[in-house]
Amino acid sequence: MFENLRARFQFDRPLAYALLTRLWQAASGPITILLLIRSLDLSEQGVYYGIIGIVGIQAYFELGLLNVLVSQSGHETAALNKIEACSKEESGQESDPAWLATAARMRDLIRDSFRWFSAASILYVIAALVFGWYSLSDSEVAWRGPLLVLVPIAAISVCLSPGLSILEGAGFRAAIFRFRFLQMVIGSVVMWVSLEMGLKLWALVLSASVQALMFMYITFIGQAKFFQRFRRIQGQPSDFDWIHQVLPVQWRVALIGASFHFATQFFTVIVLMFHSDADAAPLGMTLSVTTAIQMLALAWVQTQYPVISLHHGSGEREKAGTIWRRTAILSTVLLVTGFSVLTVAVSCLPWLGKNYEARFIEPWQVAVLGLGCLASHIATVQGYYVLARRANPLLAASLIGSIATSAAVWMGGYYYSTDGVVIGYAAAMCLVLAPVHTYAYARFRRESGTQG
Repeated sequence: MFENLRARFQFDRPLAYALLTRLWQAASGPITILLLIRSLDLSEQGVYYGIIGIVGIQAYFELGLLNVLVSQSGHETAALNKIEACSKEESGQESDPAWLATAARMRDLIRDSFRWFSAASILYVIAALVFGWYSLSDSEVAWRGPLLVLVPIAAISVCLSPGLSILEGAGFRAAIFRFRFLQMVIGSVVMWVSLEMGLKLWALVLSASVQALMFMYITFIGQAKFFQRFRRIQGQPSDFDWIHQVLPVQWRVALIGASFHFATQFFTVIVLMFHSDADAAPLGMTLSVTTAIQMLALAWVQTQYPVISLHHGSGEREKAGTIWRRTAILSTVLLVTGFSVLTVAVSCLPWLGKNYEARFIEPWQVAVLGLGCLASHIATVQGYYVLARRANPLLAASLIGSIATSAAVWMGGYYYSTDGVVIGYAAAMCLVLAPVHTYAYARFRRESGTQG
């Protein structure tokens, strides 16, 4: 009995860390918001969230590859585990030709991934600085120094990010989710101290610096033995081919991720560019809360995604489907509950005095935004499952939804500011993306003959 409890605790540990991360994000968020209100005026607040949106264009340089790496690493690890389970002596595993061939594939996956992201991080620095300079050029807030320092620091995290995805897919889920939890906690504390010291936008720089240092620690020290184990395999050829085995999935995920990011992650930047810093401030602060709700809901999905990939790699489709259904239901309930609570909370802000309601968008806007996020969440969950099967993503459906959302959000924001952004987002997500994506997902399930 105790062994069963212990095994269950070990299995649930990554989920516990993921939930702790999101709970910390939810609990620390109000503290950060209060400190931002006290430390920044409306224009500075708008630029603060604008810079966050600018730095976030790293998604265009990750190109959806991180989730692909989790799946690829999970399938290679499943193959290694099968070979090791059949080996009678642990000492003889690394001389087994089958083990060496599979390990060489993992070695090449690791090597090529870091090469890709090293090049991407350099391009990211150039693009983020150019985009930031253009977007903030009309602002009178002192943003140049923080942006010039922040972008190269963020590039370090981009460069080292494939290591975490490979480790996650390889079964180090508890270590990775513990790392992300500590990264979130330390980053928040550094942010609070920096704001209290009056550093304003420079608080973003210090917080990003700490996170970059933590990336370096886990890659070069904390989990270095894992990478060294495969790096030691010299002269062993492999049949791994990035062009034929990763790129066919990656370019589809990249198109989906890039188009989705363009449609959903520039809300504050749109208002900042076409209207004013002060207009962007309430939307940016509200989005900081809604993003936390979305990430908390997705935590249930992200922690089970590597498990699903491993089960599919082992041929256990029915078990994978059962876990996925339960995960999808729980995550959706969390999302709906979170937005309901937020809508009520924003409605109550006028009763608190101190003009807190001016720092957030209107309650009806929060509710409409929640509808769009629900539709987006449904499509995201479906996309994760397809990717866990190591199948080609639902490219056409995703692009149709993202293009419609991009047009609605950017045109709406240009003409009607925050109202246009929120309404355009919800309408396109609910009327285009969710129906089209669900149809494509249902067809995939029928054609693949998946159980569960």
